[in-house]
Order: sequence, then C-alpha cells, then structure tokens
Amino acid sequence: MSSRGQIVIPQPVRERCRLGEGDHFVVEDDAERQVVTLRKVKDTGRWFEVYMGCPHAFAVPPRRRQFYRGKPE
Repeated sequence: MSSRGQIVIPQPVRERCRLGEGDHFVVEDDAERQVVTLRKVKDTGRWFEVYMGCPHAFAVPPRRRQFYRGKPE
C-alpha cells in the first residue's frame, strides 16, 4: 500500500478479471478475518445507489486544493 492509501493490482490479475482504467469498485471488508474484497461495478451510472447501499459509515476526507493544467492544443 502506498503512503496515499493506494493499492496496486498486479497486471496478471487485471488481465484475468478484465479490469481497466476508470473501472469502479465496491469495497467490502471483514475486519475479523482481515479480508478486503473488491467487486467491479458494471453499471457506473448507478454509483450513488451503490454508495447509499453501503452498510458502513464512510467519512469523506477533506479535499486538497488541486490545480489542473488544460490539455495542450
């Protein structure tokens, strides 16, 4: 796990599961067994329903101010 809390999914696993950039996941955890499960959300248009269906409380961390560069023309 990186210092920013990011987890790397190995390339062979991404290929087997057909995971790509921009895919969305539901994270399920079992603290008793120390297991974290990622489930790919197929219909990304329903992300808010997925979020609202989460059984655990989720505190959104404060957003850092970010500066974005426009695409070069």
